[in-house]
Amino acid sequence: MSSTIRLENSEHVSSSSTMQSLPRELLLDLIAIIGSRSFIDLHKMKVCCKDFLEVAQESYVLQKISLENFPFIEWTRTPNENALLFFKQCVESENSESLYRDGLLKYFNYPNGNIVGLVSLKIAAQTGHKEAMYVYGMILLCSEDHESRKQGVEYMRSLRKSKCIMSLRMKVQSLTNSLWKNNGMLVRNQTPICNSKKTCYGWRVKEGRWSLLDDEDDDIKLCENCRWDYELEFFYNLFNVH
Repeated sequence: MSSTIRLENSEHVSSSSTMQSLPRELLLDLIAIIGSRSFIDLHKMKVCCKDFLEVAQESYVLQKISLENFPFIEWTRTPNENALLFFKQCVESENSESLYRDGLLKYFNYPNGNIVGLVSLKIAAQTGHKEAMYVYGMILLCSEDHESRKQGVEYMRSLRKSKCIMSLRMKVQSLTNSLWKNNGMLVRNQTPICNSKKTCYGWRVKEGRWSLLDDEDDDIKLCENCRWDYELEFFYNLFNVH
């Protein structure tokens, strides 16, 4: 048994030595790829040796880390200091998922709201982060400003082409369940996006009631502006805006 252990240890040392002997740029790319696939695997690499730990803390790696298994930091709980520090490092490195979460927390959670949260959501949306695109796009649709609403429609059109709006609703809803949601930052816009409600075909009736469309439900007769008006109703209800 002792010889087996020695063999396993020598293989581990040999493997680590081989990894450490790689050019730094190649090692940086490799660790970034591992981090983008699994936060847990990256953590395992970090504890292997000091060199791996140092490379894993580079902004390039932090920017690409997957936070899929990283807990959402809630305002109702005191977060672990190490987890909070790691999250802040990801935000500073402009990791899109961390910016999205940071934007949600700051925009919807602070008692008086925080415009910094909107900036974080915008940056994450501009990187192509789909949940951020949905939330930021919908916030723009809530605006009284005509140009902001036009930008919001563009974000939503992009997501509609990807046929992912239905899944995004569920993802955003599950992540925002712990948010305070009632800080007054989001205000209902009383002016509908569609200005032809009386004559517009508008929306399909499903089972005798007005309903949000599924991603695959794309009737050409539907008015696009009505589509986003009804999506806004879901968004307002999600954040308790009456």
